[in-house]
Amino acid sequence: MARRPDRPEPPPLETLRALLDSAIGLLDEVGGDQLFARLRAVFAKLPPADREPIVAILEREAYVRAAGEAAGGLSLRPNPNARLYMRILADDPRPNPDRALQQTLRAIQLTVNAVTPMDSEWKTFAREALGQTTPEERARLALFARELVALVDECMPPGQAANGAAAELGRGRKRLDPPRRSR
Repeated sequence: MARRPDRPEPPPLETLRALLDSAIGLLDEVGGDQLFARLRAVFAKLPPADREPIVAILEREAYVRAAGEAAGGLSLRPNPNARLYMRILADDPRPNPDRALQQTLRAIQLTVNAVTPMDSEWKTFAREALGQTTPEERARLALFARELVALVDECMPPGQAANGAAAELGRGRKRLDPPRRSR
């Protein structure tokens, strides 16, 4: 066994003083940082069972940030809208029917706006997606679509049906995507 070189041990009081000075310096550094104080306060509010996975997420993201900077050419910024918790509906959710309908109609509007510039290509994607649904799901979708068109017709000015309005819209629309070459 190798012997440690003989060094004089510092007096216990000096060792304690150095340790206390170091601790005070660390506390001043961390305690004076308002952002760290906020982080500590938020961490204390988390349920104990959630703390480990959230710290693991923060560690992973810090690693990704450091690796991205080291790689160069990759710009990373914090996502101010990031969420750490998944939203999970209860077994028997009681949604607000008015709100659910508004959200559904908004989703339909967003879908129409997204596929309109794609002209007919969206139909290929929709066909593929519908091909992966069950016959019962397709039947429910078809019924919903018929009922939605009937509701749109009810809201159209007298003498104008949704189908006629859609055809008129289609005539004036310009393609935003390049036309496919024919073979």
